[in-house]
Amino acid sequence: MRKISFVLLSLCFFLEAAQVDFYAKSVQKEGELIKANDQVLIFSDLYFIKADKAIYNETSKEVELFGDISVLRGKEERSTACYAKLNLKNNEANFENFFFANNDLEVWFQSQKSELNDKNFIGQNSVVSSCNVENPDWQLKFSEGELNRENNFLHIYNAKLYVKNVPIFYLPYFGFSVDTSRKSGLLIPKIEFNRNDGLFYEQPIYLVFDEHYDIEFDPQIRAQRGIGVYSTLRFMDSAYSSGELNAGYFRERKDYFQKERLKNQSHDGVELKYLRQDFLKNYFALGDNFQEGLWLDAIYLNDVDYLNLGRRDYRDLTSLATSKMNYFLADENNYYAAYARYYIDTSAVSNAATLQEYPSFQYHRFLNGIFDNIFQYSYDGTFKRYYRSEGVYANFMNANLPLTYHQALFDDFLQFNFTETFIASFADYTRRARGKDKEYLIQNYHNLALYTDLAKAYNNFYHTLNLELDYVLRGASTGAITQDFLRPTDFDDGLNLKINQYFYNNEAEKKLKHRLNFNYDTKTQKFTDFQNLMQYFFAENFSVSNEAEYSYPQTRFTKVISQIDLNLQKFNFNFTHAYKNDTSENLTNTKHSFIGARVDYSPNINYKLFSGAWFDTQRAHLNAWEVGYTFQRKCWNYSIVYKERIDPQLTSAGINAKSKNGVYFVFNFYPIGGVQYDFSLQENENQVGSL
Repeated sequence: MRKISFVLLSLCFFLEAAQVDFYAKSVQKEGELIKANDQVLIFSDLYFIKADKAIYNETSKEVELFGDISVLRGKEERSTACYAKLNLKNNEANFENFFFANNDLEVWFQSQKSELNDKNFIGQNSVVSSCNVENPDWQLKFSEGELNRENNFLHIYNAKLYVKNVPIFYLPYFGFSVDTSRKSGLLIPKIEFNRNDGLFYEQPIYLVFDEHYDIEFDPQIRAQRGIGVYSTLRFMDSAYSSGELNAGYFRERKDYFQKERLKNQSHDGVELKYLRQDFLKNYFALGDNFQEGLWLDAIYLNDVDYLNLGRRDYRDLTSLATSKMNYFLADENNYYAAYARYYIDTSAVSNAATLQEYPSFQYHRFLNGIFDNIFQYSYDGTFKRYYRSEGVYANFMNANLPLTYHQALFDDFLQFNFTETFIASFADYTRRARGKDKEYLIQNYHNLALYTDLAKAYNNFYHTLNLELDYVLRGASTGAITQDFLRPTDFDDGLNLKINQYFYNNEAEKKLKHRLNFNYDTKTQKFTDFQNLMQYFFAENFSVSNEAEYSYPQTRFTKVISQIDLNLQKFNFNFTHAYKNDTSENLTNTKHSFIGARVDYSPNINYKLFSGAWFDTQRAHLNAWEVGYTFQRKCWNYSIVYKERIDPQLTSAGINAKSKNGVYFVFNFYPIGGVQYDFSLQENENQVGSL
């Protein structure tokens, strides 16, 4: 049909600079009322409306709509109703049998009666859900609700949650955010019951100050154990920096503290993570050719229970809590850096004998050429301070200056490097029982290197190969640094062979990655160590890898990491074994061994079955294991999991390990949140011999 033949009347007028157009098959004017029937269309700067019938009041600027009504408000909102009354001047509206949705919101609404304006949406006898409109998996029915359209927070009263058509629970009041923006309020509580703690309740409180700062408080009550609070402050203090500050405190009840023979009745700690790209650069007006970075990852705690009692999922993979500070400033030629490491041994009653590393400084001169780049040189200098309040500690300095000559041979088929390196090391010991307090070592060594890159295509695969042969010859040497816990840069006469190769199939898919390093001491005519990495890709989603390091002086593998990854459409499997035992690092605990496995199976897009286990073979105990399944839909999910976890606990007699197992039931209705229920079945306590 043509618009001209069917539109009997078109009314165009302006309301506060906004034009409104009416189109209909039949229009009558009765005084101040304009009545339109049959395929009514209304256009304005804000609305596009379709209805069976419309009555417009020219005086009040109100339009009443009847029949099958569809309203588009702006680009995001869409509504349907059987009756509506709109004030086109102030954008207020009333609806009956109303459906409302907004592309910016995660939910939709249905209500018998509704009021709508720029600030609020008010509904009576309403339903809200994020599931499909027809036969939703869950829905909240309420007698009255109010949506603040400025912050998208929904307040509802006399709320009943239905899963399908079954009522689950009732709340006289309930409020939640219907979009993904951050807002202050209460987060999902955590409720547990176990034999050790009794009733456990944690109620997170979330506060948003502005778009750059927010803070979360997690007060907790453990009925048979004590009370505490943890907090997290997240912030962006500039356009190029951000951080997170965590703190926590827990006070044990006196009877629990005495019964468990704990070392501390209170557990507390502070953590800071901070990243900044421009720290001193702006203050000293350094040019754009400078790069700068500051990274802080610091933790202080009085014992390991600070970690166990926190909200985070913590697994005790090592007994050292490590604080780090890294800072660098660099331009195209120079690199300046400062470092610090502070260790807290959570397995020890006292931290006095734990060796710390602070401060450390480094200067590095990047590779530069002289004599028309015939020769190239770089420089690296470091200072490290090792300290502890009990035992030997020292200051250590090292300077490294290599000078390199490079030449391409046989039309670039073979590359040749000759490097002369000068090294000076100085050590200043304190509290040393034997030997000199001050020692030095000055030496130089010669390095000859030949390397080549080869590639060849075969009928069924493509092969790339990098070969490098290094020969190191010690030069002059004076002085000595006898090893306590320091390991100065020391080069023996040696031969090093490096092999890197890749195999690809005809579809350019990587099938095999192989890296092999051999180190041979030409003076003793013995191998010192070798490193081997092998990774085979059976398919794009299935690979097996192994990385191993073997020390001939220690006559054992010092590091072995094996991994299997299988990622299919419905089945995922990961297995990892990590082993390390290297006495050359001069650490108190040098041997670590862990096994981890994870299996996921998804028969369809809604269900996933999973299981996982993490075992410490060195300490001969299971860190954690779990098995469960998850049901996932667009608008909700739930999980049932059986878990067991081992938490270390510092007592006056040393470290104990507490085993906790239980069934966890978690469900979540998106975006209103969910509930987690934890029932602990059993708890055991064992003495841990060595962490």
